[in-house]
Amino acid sequence: MLLTEGWDCPSVDCVIVLRPTKIRGLYCQMVGRGTRLCEGKKDLLLLDFLWHTERHELCRPAHLICESEETAAKMTENLAENAGCPIDIEEAAEQASEDVVAQREESLAKTLSEMKHRKGKLVDPLQYEMSIQAEDLANYIPTFGWEMSPPTQKQIDKLEKFGISANEIDNCGLAAKLIDRLHKRAAAGLATPKQIRCLESREFQHVGTWTFEQANNMINRIAANGWRIPAGINPRTYGVNYD
Repeated sequence: MLLTEGWDCPSVDCVIVLRPTKIRGLYCQMVGRGTRLCEGKKDLLLLDFLWHTERHELCRPAHLICESEETAAKMTENLAENAGCPIDIEEAAEQASEDVVAQREESLAKTLSEMKHRKGKLVDPLQYEMSIQAEDLANYIPTFGWEMSPPTQKQIDKLEKFGISANEIDNCGLAAKLIDRLHKRAAAGLATPKQIRCLESREFQHVGTWTFEQANNMINRIAANGWRIPAGINPRTYGVNYD
């Protein structure tokens, strides 16, 4: 521990690692004691008896320019697949970033598609958040201690009253923010979670921006037509004029 960090001796040219750790940053600090440049020093001998190098990749080209570990891992994977081919490192980083975004979007689209076809009376919170384009809710990360605690029973009851399933909400902070958003939308006369799910399941677009009355009128027309889309209405292109 005395020599893990804050100890500077550039002439060190051999590091023997005998301390186990699952933290890549700590491993980098230990090895870093021997990576400083020094006159007459040509290399560093790293004796890794615990095989940490199999768990922690100290540094590859991706780690030098990528902003996130996820992108760095994808770039490293891409470089391995194209081994032997000359590749511009900045172009590789940009491609890796695009690949990561594409994978996220594909995974999210699959999840949302499964949610839309899921049976049940309550609406999944993630589906609702995406429907109303609430990125602040979808990407919410609790910060304070009280936010990290599980939702209270009062919050669960309130969410279910609004038609939202609380099973997928694992912290009190998100529950509070979602309830506040539901109250504001209700006060503004916007479509409810159940209305949005009902219409989105029939491929209507941007239902999260509809008013309660607009959504209610369309649902009534569909119900009166035997739960079939009325003639002359294309859900995917149905736009501003909500008759």
